[in-house]
Amino acid sequence: MDTPSPPFLFDELADDDDEQREYERIWRLLRRSDKERADAYDVDEEWAQLADRLDLGTAGADDTASDVPPSSRRAQDRPARSPDSSAVARRRRWTRALTVAAIVLCLVGGGVLWWSQPASMTAAVGERTTVALPDGSTVELNGGTTIEYPRGFSSFPLIGSSIREVRLEGEAFFSVVESDRPFRVTTPNARVEVLGTEFNVRTRTQDDTPQTRVAVTAGTVQVAGTAPDAKSIVLDERGETSEVSGGDASPTDPTIADLKYVQAWRDGGFGLAEASLLTILRELEYRFGTSLRLGVPVSETDTMTLHYARDARLEDVLRDVCIVQGLTYRETSQGYELVRD
Repeated sequence: MDTPSPPFLFDELADDDDEQREYERIWRLLRRSDKERADAYDVDEEWAQLADRLDLGTAGADDTASDVPPSSRRAQDRPARSPDSSAVARRRRWTRALTVAAIVLCLVGGGVLWWSQPASMTAAVGERTTVALPDGSTVELNGGTTIEYPRGFSSFPLIGSSIREVRLEGEAFFSVVESDRPFRVTTPNARVEVLGTEFNVRTRTQDDTPQTRVAVTAGTVQVAGTAPDAKSIVLDERGETSEVSGGDASPTDPTIADLKYVQAWRDGGFGLAEASLLTILRELEYRFGTSLRLGVPVSETDTMTLHYARDARLEDVLRDVCIVQGLTYRETSQGYELVRD
């Protein structure tokens, strides 16, 4: 429902019913959300109507028909006014023009503000989803993952957009369309920059230490830490991987990873290579949305390599882990606990 307009304001601004209705329309637009205003208000059209309605340039105009603009010719047909009344009328027209201009700026400014605000997408723990970015790139989100990017990511001319930038918390696979503008993924402790490629980024925090791991599937990516003096490295071979561990760290030298472990989650599977049991349990929590607790010291466990191609079941993974580690698992009120026999 529209909010009633302030009649005292419109009575002061409007000369007739048509102008009052116009101001009331603008007032209703101001009561809408930023997006609704941006959709409903055509700025070029409003300025054209304003120029047509307001007689701001008639003073000193030549009387010949060929040099007189249409708005001035209409003014010639009006009854003559005294000098005092003409001056008052011009002041009132300027006041109305400035008022409408201020309202237009508010509407446009609100639209720009809305467009520059970040949009975010989240895949809840235990779920996966795919996001299409405004430039045509796609992002597949693993469970417990959030991405954030400006609404004006690629299409709004007044927003600084020399770089297409996405902030990532969690794990995601990026398919980036080629462009002359770089595409940047920012994590709490690393930056990954490309022009057009496919790559996987996983960022987690362990013992209050951010860790980011990047693996390239196709194309070339540049990985750097966030510290001013952090070095950067280039990954340009399929399967090349680098990690950044800590807030001020530089990326490790490239190594080759088997992508079947890196990308198993994309098909509903699960995979980790040479991972600690704590890391395995943590990733299983993201994958299945269930609390998992280790009831033995970490020092009494071994690293493991696991791979389930698709549609992995938590109970199957826990059974296999326990066989290798010499443990058993039991159900708790929150999830499962792994303990010694």
